[in-house]
Amino acid sequence: MRKIESQPNGFENIEFHQRIDHERYRHATPAFRVSLLNIVGTFGKLIFVLMFPVFFLASLVACYHTPSGMTFADRNLQLLDAVPYFFGIPLTVWWAGRGPLILFPRWAIKPSQGPKWEVNRRTGLVTVYHHKRKGPTVEEQAPFYEFDAYLTNEMIPPGQVVHTLYLVHRYSQMMIPIGNLIGKTTGKECFALWDMFQNFMDTSRPLPDIPLWEEFRPKDPVTAEHDRLKGRPPRYWRDMDDDTWKQKESEMMAKVLSLATPYRANLMRRHVRYAS
Repeated sequence: MRKIESQPNGFENIEFHQRIDHERYRHATPAFRVSLLNIVGTFGKLIFVLMFPVFFLASLVACYHTPSGMTFADRNLQLLDAVPYFFGIPLTVWWAGRGPLILFPRWAIKPSQGPKWEVNRRTGLVTVYHHKRKGPTVEEQAPFYEFDAYLTNEMIPPGQVVHTLYLVHRYSQMMIPIGNLIGKTTGKECFALWDMFQNFMDTSRPLPDIPLWEEFRPKDPVTAEHDRLKGRPPRYWRDMDDDTWKQKESEMMAKVLSLATPYRANLMRRHVRYAS
């Protein structure tokens, strides 16, 4: 946040469709070009890093099986000749993905076709956007209180269970993979994400006090009055020193891990009849 404030990146006037402020959380994914470059760069970097232990083990085996008559220096020269084969290709792939983003950002970084979904604190509505290659964008809307949160789980190697949070409309086919914001993670973190959006959409309460919304707190009347009464500094997060930040991060994670969402009373049962 400090870097963004002190060193603008030059993309402030480009419409990237994402909006996060005191009125809305509008989510938009990167354009296909950006996503592809990120995937290529991440894959190349991963292979490059994994090659270090592979090369180390291969070097030990090669040294152990050094033919008689070959000096240690000759063996090292042979190993150096193998370095481009171990690291050259993944390094090339890494920079094929990262290079354009760093060297030619104006060409590489482009907005997507449009936003994916939005939750609006001011109107209380959830909007899902359906983009077509030809023709206008179709919008589906429904009140936030008509959505239920669902937690899916799947098993990934080596037997770890990960979760994804979805918002599902009770009376239609609208479904939002809201958990993609934090990726496949633990159930407790999904519970915290669901709490955060419920707090955001509750206009009787101030905005969630996290860095994401700090600059917009004075623009929300309920939040501004809350901060005035509490004496909260306007730049509480942005001016926080690193040691305090680490302490606050640990405290917040402890709160996340203590959530008991599955054991809360289901208040919706008073108002909704669930199908058997």
